Amino acid sequence: MKIHLVHPKFLSDDIIVQEHDFLHKLFNSLGTDEPMEHPDAFRYNGRRGQLYARHRRLVEEMILRAIPHATLIDRRDIDPEHWNEPDVTAEDVLKEVEWLKDRPAGRVPLPESGDPGEFTCLHEISTVLIVHTELDILQALWRIYRFTIMERSYSRYRSLTETLQGRGKASVFMLFDLILEETFSEDPDDRAPAIAYETIWEYLQEEATPEEVADYERLTGELQPGMASLDMRRFLAKAAVRQGREDLSRSALLMPYI
Repeated sequence: MKIHLVHPKFLSDDIIVQEHDFLHKLFNSLGTDEPMEHPDAFRYNGRRGQLYARHRRLVEEMILRAIPHATLIDRRDIDPEHWNEPDVTAEDVLKEVEWLKDRPAGRVPLPESGDPGEFTCLHEISTVLIVHTELDILQALWRIYRFTIMERSYSRYRSLTETLQGRGKASVFMLFDLILEETFSEDPDDRAPAIAYETIWEYLQEEATPEEVADYERLTGELQPGMASLDMRRFLAKAAVRQGREDLSRSALLMPYI
């Protein structure tokens, strides 16, 4: 087990779960006077903030795949000086890529490029907030992830909406991040997935075809309490693209299915 360097989207379900479980053990170990003996303990010693960031990316991917997740990391336990990035070379990344080629595929196939940046995807947006963040950045994150949050907890969705109304407060970004962490560490509420899908459908139903209406009603009837529906996500993503609704199709809940 190890902390992987490539983006979680390239990892199989089993590898993601294994890394996630190991990350919690490593994070807790580095908070003690006797950390575990492991190469990653050396790499992330004094860098627990980066483990927090990696944890969030793993959780985002787990949610996309409807893999259960119910463990949080409280960022208030992280020293403000422990957010420096670990020493990682291009060779480290490419060596891991070679290892992955013999493993089960992830949600996204490995790129054929030899560019390490193609595998780490550091440019991709994540919900994790490492430093003080301006309100406009929070609002941009909110537009992307609001349906993902709503699918897990409508009450948390409302809490984050209210948090973003706290304009001008330096603590807003921290509160936003803490609520996100708590939201992602809870099992979805029984009604939350249905509320999220219904909210998206309300934007689409006026221009929906009779076939889409029938598909939506069928998929709604198949929903299970507290369970995300990958089929419903795919359906809504396809309908949003057909209608040219980029505000919906670019959301983190639908974009992976386009």
